[in-house]
Amino acid sequence: MRYNKLKIIILLISLSFSKDIRVRPLLLYQYSSDGSDWVYENNPITIFGAGLGAYYENNNWTIEAEYIQLGFLGKLDEGLYDFSPIQSFPYIDKSKDADGYWTEYANAKIVYSIKNINFEFGKFDRHWGPGKRALHISRKPPSYPQIGFKWKIADNLNLTYFHGFLNSGLLDSNRADIYDNDFSQRSINVTRNIASHRIEWNLNSKIKLSANETVIYATRDLDIHYLIPVVPFYPIENYLGDTDNIQMGCDISIDLIEDHKLYMGFFMDELTPEWLFKNKNHNWFAWQFGYNAKNILFNGNLSVEFNWTDQRVYKHKYIVNDFYSYGQPLGFWAGPHAEEYILDYLLPIKENKFSISYSIAKRGAITEQMVEQNYNDNQNERYASGYEERSIFKIKLIRPSRMEGLQYAITINQVKFINAGFNSSELNMDGINSNKISSEFGISYNFDYPGD
Repeated sequence: MRYNKLKIIILLISLSFSKDIRVRPLLLYQYSSDGSDWVYENNPITIFGAGLGAYYENNNWTIEAEYIQLGFLGKLDEGLYDFSPIQSFPYIDKSKDADGYWTEYANAKIVYSIKNINFEFGKFDRHWGPGKRALHISRKPPSYPQIGFKWKIADNLNLTYFHGFLNSGLLDSNRADIYDNDFSQRSINVTRNIASHRIEWNLNSKIKLSANETVIYATRDLDIHYLIPVVPFYPIENYLGDTDNIQMGCDISIDLIEDHKLYMGFFMDELTPEWLFKNKNHNWFAWQFGYNAKNILFNGNLSVEFNWTDQRVYKHKYIVNDFYSYGQPLGFWAGPHAEEYILDYLLPIKENKFSISYSIAKRGAITEQMVEQNYNDNQNERYASGYEERSIFKIKLIRPSRMEGLQYAITINQVKFINAGFNSSELNMDGINSNKISSEFGISYNFDYPGD
């Protein structure tokens, strides 16, 4: 039904703007012999999907939209991609009429450009920072509705602002009975929102500095105070009674020599200035360090990166203000109390892409009791309450077809899980250990689902 509605909408748009709009089919097929890092057990997984995409550009307007309905075969649940950097889904439903599961991927972005400002609204993804991963705003959670703009203030200075509408996953008990009767039940979640701004400054041709600030607030649909893009959110949050959740961050990238870049990212959750240099403080950090080199080792691209998050970041004393949407962190994909080492090498061979990558990630427990201890400055040693670990070595070849938009991917990877799937919110240590080798094959047509 939803798919048919989308076809009708795109058809109407096509009739109205037939000279300017391009409509294309979207197809996806992926098979993994042992589930890669998508699932913990040795289970074959098949993912397939079909949909439509549209692109429109005319004068000041640009519109991009994609919708694809995805199906899954294999033994899986809503935890698919839980310990993987691949973007998660808002839901995964069991099929009522056949074997398997299904979900939807839907993105739409509308941009109106005038002089040096691009106004943006829609439902789409963002990535802040120079690294392969992101500490502050990443593509790990499902895309969410947002409005905002990008303003080129000067040739070397840019301001980005957006306001997004998140999914808290918390039942609104005051409205629980609105969609509840004898034959159907639905629930309404408490509202959760994010307001964000980022300024980027090219200090010179080699150094780029950026500073970010975000605030998570809930229980109201839209707060006018956070719609002022040029005012810091920190004093506003205090002005409103210190109920919301402020995050700050910055990153720097330095071009050392031609095609060689160093970068660093920093994220701060909470801020108590007078305790900044004390052992016990409410200034909780995450770090990113990386190096990227182009045109080395047979003209390939090499990336080395380390990400580290304190066990206290992304969580809040009021759970409704957690830095999450649909149960996934808005920042680093593994969430708080985590770290990851990445080594990645990409070699273009004519029109083909050959890559070798290695990643080892680790994340520890984070319970409600631990959050309370964090706010009382009484936290345990790192990983003292248990952890899970995932390492993956991957070799991948992407080859385009002679047909425009069609490409194939062949992957071989070895994945090792240690204590994976343990319930970090309840300190249940019954995790899974596995060491598996997966072979994968994929075909995509006009579609690249956000991956790792």
